[in-house]
Amino acid sequence: MSITVREGIDLLPNLGAEEGDDWRAYRDQPRVRTAAHLWCLLFGSDARLRVPDARGDWSKLHRNELWPTAFESPADPPAFEWLVGTPGPFAWLNTESLANETRAKLATELFGPSPATVGSVHDKAFAVAAAAELGLAPRQLAPLVRILESKALRAPDELLPRLDHELANWPAWSERRFTLKPRIGSSGRGRVAGRDRVDTPDVRGALPRLAERGGAIFEPWVDRVGDYSVSLMVPRREERDGLPTILGSLEMWSTPSGLYRGHCGEVDSRGRVFSGDPEDETLRADAAAVASRAYALGFTGPCGVDSFRYREGAKDDRTARERMRGAVEFNARTTMGLVTIGLVRRALPIVREALSLTPGDRRGFALTYQDDEGGNWRDRLVTGLPDDAILLDLSTKNDPLDPRPVLVFSRDPETLRAARRGVFGC
Repeated sequence: MSITVREGIDLLPNLGAEEGDDWRAYRDQPRVRTAAHLWCLLFGSDARLRVPDARGDWSKLHRNELWPTAFESPADPPAFEWLVGTPGPFAWLNTESLANETRAKLATELFGPSPATVGSVHDKAFAVAAAAELGLAPRQLAPLVRILESKALRAPDELLPRLDHELANWPAWSERRFTLKPRIGSSGRGRVAGRDRVDTPDVRGALPRLAERGGAIFEPWVDRVGDYSVSLMVPRREERDGLPTILGSLEMWSTPSGLYRGHCGEVDSRGRVFSGDPEDETLRADAAAVASRAYALGFTGPCGVDSFRYREGAKDDRTARERMRGAVEFNARTTMGLVTIGLVRRALPIVREALSLTPGDRRGFALTYQDDEGGNWRDRLVTGLPDDAILLDLSTKNDPLDPRPVLVFSRDPETLRAARRGVFGC
């Protein structure tokens, strides 16, 4: 494949920057590099990734060098109309440290909202407060959730007895299980959980770390039965009236501990993406309401709102009810949900033809880039799918040890969900 390169937008893939280092995840984690390369495919042919090399200089990796053969010839325009003409540098997450580095290396400012604005709405406390104010949290759960400031975490002798008193008065369905999760973080990293008692050595040992991460959220640990995300675009003030555009909703593949494994959903002939959940329209409306709150605080750009369905009661309790907790987190950045939606749009011409996707129909899809530590899961996944299912290998010119991402389509969304559960157990 010939490579056409011209100067254009700089993409800064600082995935995982919530953990305090803009580049560590990209340097050290093959899955993060793969995710960043998939993100790059959403942009036009003039896009290039910029990351520090061994000397500290910013190297260049052009989008067309990453273009997978499964998509045939490289498309010139971006996957989303709102990316047309977008100036750079465009970061995954606008942080103060990356803004300073960009000024030093490229003599320009990051595109999008200020790091201060991002920090205020990316904080999990923003989503918790917005959900409470908008009435999005289940009434049985909402009174049990607490936002804890860093100062409180640094005074454990005052805080922990109070939390233990609250825990003792939680309803029976909670089974007195709790979690303390950092207000700034991603993928569930850094949290501590327990049962019946908060004042334990493990919790005390975690409090200083949580304090350094901006505080914590104290809430029941529940059995999740489904995770969802809605991707949105909040326009700049000069472009529209501030109403966010819903780009799509998805189901997330997550392990019981909350580790991300991929996304799945349903797509129609126009490229509109839906989670397929019965409460999908509610999820989308709730996400738009929270994004509007973020806009009022100065946020603009791509974002995501996460939700989950949980079981209110023990696993063996046949009377336990399922409830949806909307707007659990607001991600003030690009998300893998957005990347998934963009890649589905890239593949839409193939799907329309191969699976006869016509107006009024939907087809199931899934994106994952799980590595092969559990065996050849691709073969096992395909075994559970119909013969006409499509599996697109989105591998790029990565290191041979990097995960190989795949985008799968099936006529019947439920067969894809069943195949996924058979391979990944989630």
